[in-house]
Amino acid sequence: MIALLRSTDGNPDSRFEKYVNYLQEKNLPYITVCWDRKGNKNETNTAFYYKRPSTYGKRYGNVGGLLGFSKFLFKTLWKNRKRYSVIHACDFDTVVPAILIHIFLRKKVIYDIFDWYVDSRSVKGILKWVIYTLEFFNIKMSEAVIICEEERRKQIIFKPKQLWVLPNIPNYKTEQPKTQTNEKLTIGYVGILTSGRGLENLINYAKSNNSINLKIGGFGALESMLQDVERYENITYYGSVPYVKALEILNSVDIVYAMYQKINQNHILAAPNKYYEGLYLGKPIVTTAGTIVGEKTLKYKTGFVIEETYEDLTNLLERIDDSVIAEYGKNAKALWNDKYSTYVEDFLNNTYLPLIEKYAK
Repeated sequence: MIALLRSTDGNPDSRFEKYVNYLQEKNLPYITVCWDRKGNKNETNTAFYYKRPSTYGKRYGNVGGLLGFSKFLFKTLWKNRKRYSVIHACDFDTVVPAILIHIFLRKKVIYDIFDWYVDSRSVKGILKWVIYTLEFFNIKMSEAVIICEEERRKQIIFKPKQLWVLPNIPNYKTEQPKTQTNEKLTIGYVGILTSGRGLENLINYAKSNNSINLKIGGFGALESMLQDVERYENITYYGSVPYVKALEILNSVDIVYAMYQKINQNHILAAPNKYYEGLYLGKPIVTTAGTIVGEKTLKYKTGFVIEETYEDLTNLLERIDDSVIAEYGKNAKALWNDKYSTYVEDFLNNTYLPLIEKYAK
């Protein structure tokens, strides 16, 4: 019925898993085609993997891998063409082969824009206009386009047939477990370990200040900064973890770290899972001033908003107040209950599923 494409291995990947879990719950047939960069996934009859080794954050150094992945996507989609009628392409890395399959086989395409490519990678010059031209065709030939925040509508300069908004909201039907009490301030981050998210500041602060605990998980270019964590009793590095484990880690901390550096235009419009995870878990976040997440955090008093320097982080952590942490946590949980608790289920049932069923064969 549907083929889902992603240039990661798909797990952990909370947004991608949201769709997969929903299809499983509804007992709807699907296949996934992903990139297993570490070579630790096993193929099944419904899960296909491109096996070229690679690391994240290589930018232009990964062009060969992306071209190979695109070829693999096209071949896999062609070979399995009788098994699906709709392709869900997650991000620019997967959409071009999906559009080619649409042209040749008339399969419908849902284009899910996790990050607007030219902004998230600071593309300039003639390459920027080449990508804009591709994006024009991608969007015009897709049956629906999904973005992850209302504020990102202004990035989509070409009008799609249908434009849907699905924020990076966790889809939970049960309450989270009770939070443990920490003896000292504990900060958590689980996600892609890459530059541009202020992680260097956080890791370096934790290494030089035993006054906080840092719990961190994920994968990416900054893994090298955590190779010596055994030396630091206040730092716990979990590596790449499933999403359920990620939530367990974040539920055990006092503050969720969700910083972005504004040198990247896309980061001003960042829509991190951690913002909504903080709301669900009743945890305040620390995030960046001048971003949409920062504006929302200030508006609803659900966390701490600072500038992005090491000094700003230091000033916050050395002056933070336990009573304010508790107040912001209560505000976060109240906002979740009032606005977001059924958002994802409503979207999947009332918007996503009808389109899939419309073209089901």
